[in-house]
Order: sequence, then structure tokens, then C-alpha cells
Amino acid sequence: MITATICTIGDEILIGQIVDTNSAKISTCLNSIGVKVISMVSTSDTETDIINTIESALKTSNIVVITGGLGPTKDDITKKTLGKLTGATADVENQEQLEIITRILSARGMVPLSALNRAQASVPNSCKVIPNEVGTAPCMEFEIPENRYGHKAVIYSLPGVPFETEIALPKVMDSIKGHFQLQKIFHKTICTFGIPESTLAQQIEQWEDNLPSNLHLAYLPNPLLGVRLRLSIYGTSEEEGLAELAENEATLKQMLGDAIYGEGETSLQETIGKTLKERGMTIGVAESCTGGFLASLFTSLAGASEYFYGGIVSYDNSVKINILGVSKEVLDTCGAVSRECAEQMAAGAKKALGTDYAIATTGIAGPGGGTPEKPVGTVWIAVATPDGVTSKRFAFNSTRRNINIERFAANALNMMRLQLIK
Repeated sequence: MITATICTIGDEILIGQIVDTNSAKISTCLNSIGVKVISMVSTSDTETDIINTIESALKTSNIVVITGGLGPTKDDITKKTLGKLTGATADVENQEQLEIITRILSARGMVPLSALNRAQASVPNSCKVIPNEVGTAPCMEFEIPENRYGHKAVIYSLPGVPFETEIALPKVMDSIKGHFQLQKIFHKTICTFGIPESTLAQQIEQWEDNLPSNLHLAYLPNPLLGVRLRLSIYGTSEEEGLAELAENEATLKQMLGDAIYGEGETSLQETIGKTLKERGMTIGVAESCTGGFLASLFTSLAGASEYFYGGIVSYDNSVKINILGVSKEVLDTCGAVSRECAEQMAAGAKKALGTDYAIATTGIAGPGGGTPEKPVGTVWIAVATPDGVTSKRFAFNSTRRNINIERFAANALNMMRLQLIK
């Protein structure tokens, strides 16, 4: 299996000034052509750190993809450092990149070129240039002698600007295909909800222990998506790989049943929306503690207007009473965070919005407002259906407001999903 390390260069990443988005894009592309990414690292803008990081990566990886440090200023030393690392004896001016630089800067009224701008086209004579069509810093490819690290290796140096990297990646992937014999990597992701990660691991432990050696399982927990199970298989033919995945996937589905709601990047709201659309049915929401977040999950999907009618954010009790029809007696005796209130909210939203279904949430997101009887992280969720109203209490051991809101909304969606598959 051909392996890769992705390296980002720049103090701005290390201090959190900017977020590294390049690594995800690069990793996705590498995976798609059959290269296994084994490491992602970031390093500072110093020659010693850059060299140490790259040499360490080359000991274990066939491919090292670097982004950053290719600008025209003095702190951009990647090009010079890679030249030193790869034994360059001189810098040469790349005419194709110079023409691109001239075109780009001419459009900005920056001609004649300054010495710094022209120097962008100068590269170590140890590299092959992959022209950067939309920026001034050329992409560079450095072949490393096999005897240096005991295996064939290639370094790719790309700009740090995300859109420039993204545009260069197809050419980089073509170059990699030309250097290495690649085997496909096959993935299958199963989406589950309602079973905590640790419980899920125990439930499928025997199955996991009996997976073939070339089939790997990863647990991907997320408050909004539940626990996704990604099956990955390496080093097989397409026919064998897909057959192996299908066989183990079928066994997994038998074991987990209704806890599985989809595949890949499918969300709970997508699953619900698809079912409602197929059945010609509609839904609305009444939210207190989630403050419109549940509605936003539905409306984030293209085409949601076909089944999602709207939402009522009843943050104040007066809205619960006057708009949703929650009785003052329920609020006085049971409180806003109660089964009775949640059920009346759901029924009221269904009636007010004229939908087939409605979901209601009422709880304590925190960080304050909890009591011993109703601690922070408590929520009542109700679902009004054509046949009646069902409700359930959830208690999450967290005082983090945003996390609680996400969990409340996700569990509300899952309750709705389960109603649809009854």
C-alpha cells in the first residue's frame, strides 16, 4: 500500500490564527486514488523544523504533500529549504510560471514585475514544476532517490492558499498515478443513532474481532450524526473488495436493526425528509430550548419546502400559551420542562402549522437554570403524529450549552425517524 504524509507549514496554523482546510481536501483526493494517508503534521516556518518534519515523514511515507511557505516574503522559506533538502545546486526561472505571474499581476495593474514577484517563478533545479494556473507560487515535485530512505518517495509542495491548492490537486494526483502502482481503497460508512459509542462497541465486539485482517473498522461519533461506522478495505481487487464490504455490512445491519438510519454522509433530517417526500406528508416544529436550531437543520436541505412547513420558537411561556395552546395549568403545576408541556407543544404546532407531524422540544440547555429534579441537560421531546402524540425524557450529563442543543435536536430527529418506520 502506497502511503502519504500531509504537512502544513506556517506559524499562523500553529497559533490558531487560521484553520487548516487544505489537509482535508488533500486527504480526500489521495484516498480516492488509493493512497493511504498515515499522518498529518504541522510545522513552523524554520528551516530546521521543516527539514526535520519532512525527513521524518519520508522514513515512513512514499508521498509527502506540503502546503504553505511559498509566498514572496522573507518568512516564506519552503522553496529554499526543499532545495537544500533535495540537493539543488541552483535556482532556475520557470518560463511557464513566469507567464502566469505576469498575466495575473498585469490584470491587477502590477507591471512591470517587482523583483520579489519575478522571484516567484524561480525554483530549485532539483524539482519539476507543476504550474499554478491561478496563483503566483508554482507547485513543485521532488523525486527522492530510493536508496535515501529505502523506498521510492516523492515530495509535492503546494501553495497554502486553499483555492490554489484545490485547483492544483488533479494535476498532483495524475503525477502520483504516474509514479506509483496504486491499489484502490474501498470504504462503506454505516450511520447509527441511539446507541452510545461504548455500548455499540460492546454490542458488535464479536463481529469486529472476526473481521478479515485487511478490513478495518473506525468509530466516528458526532452529536448530530450519532455514531458512524466506517468499514475500509485495502489491497484487494474491486470485485473482491466490494463483495467483502457487502457481506460484512449485511451482518452488521442484522445486528443493529433500526439503529441504522443511513449510509455515507446522510443526516437524520435527510432520512426524515426523504420519507416524508415519498409519502407526500409534512412536518413542522415547536422549539423552546433549541431556539430554532431544529428548524434550521431541516431548512439546510435543498427541497425541504416540499415537506417542512415551518417552526414556532416558543422561548417564552406566553408563546407556548397563546400560539401553541399549552395550558397555563400545565405550566404552573408541571413546568415548561415536562411531558405535559412537550406534548401540548407538539399537538399545538401540528394544528397551527397544518402539518401531518410536528416535533416539540423543551428543556434546559444551560449552563444555568437547572435544579436537582431537572438538571442542566434535561429535555422533553414530543412527536405529534396522525395517530396521537408520543414523548420521551432525555438527560445529558453536560453543561455545555451548544452541545446540549445539538443533542436535543438530534434526539428529536431520531424520535421522528423511529415514528416513521413503525
